[in-house]
Amino acid sequence: MPWPVGEDLLALVGVAQGIVRPRRLQQALQWASAQPAATRGRWRLTLELLAYHGRFFAQETLVGVRRPETLRHRVTLVGETHLAQASERGGVLILGFHVGPPGSARALRLMGYPVARPEEVAVSDGTRSGAGAGADGRAPRTTLLLDEESPGDRALVLTRARRYLAAGGLLYITADGPAGSEAFRLAVPSGPIVVRSGWLALRRHTGVATLPLLAHQQGRQRIVTMYPALPPPARDPGEDRRICRDILTSLLGEYLERFPEQCRSTLWSS
Repeated sequence: MPWPVGEDLLALVGVAQGIVRPRRLQQALQWASAQPAATRGRWRLTLELLAYHGRFFAQETLVGVRRPETLRHRVTLVGETHLAQASERGGVLILGFHVGPPGSARALRLMGYPVARPEEVAVSDGTRSGAGAGADGRAPRTTLLLDEESPGDRALVLTRARRYLAAGGLLYITADGPAGSEAFRLAVPSGPIVVRSGWLALRRHTGVATLPLLAHQQGRQRIVTMYPALPPPARDPGEDRRICRDILTSLLGEYLERFPEQCRSTLWSS
């Protein structure tokens, strides 16, 4: 199915799944009921959430996408100066979350930024070899995954990521992903979001700029917003976590209030 037909069809499938799977419908209804008062009703928000679940699955699996231009023309990067200026000074840690459309690292690659994910980085003797991407914006081959059961494998991925950042690379990592133990929780209307410690360790050990990133869908367009860098790590790790927690809570709280229909990953995985 050519784009965007397949994406639109999977949006309908997402709604249909909610109808035939009572637990999923109940989760979406509970989510909608917990959101602050808005112009849209609870049922409308529920249906939008289910539709975005299908739409984002199509985007994640590149349904109907045959040419990179199809994706590149759909991406708008807001706050690009934050990323451009930070990358001029060395490595950059780009901090994402499991909200909104998937594939932010791929979107940045399509915009010309050689962004890698931790599991895509292959570093040997300080040589960067995992930063590139194909012309279609796909990631390079992975070797290890952060969600591997072996703690040694996870530690190796983070070690390679640290060396990659020190060599000036651009690294995308999700704060609420599998990297590390629980660092703190963000108190937002949907319920607490668990933030892991992996990115905090990379930030402290490398001293690179850490830029939060959030993306949302606006019609056919993906809006990727780069925020100003977090403050440099405080001397006291506990104080540093508190500062980061307060900033990220504010960013996520505002996002969830504006785009609650695009937060399906807070309810279930694709």
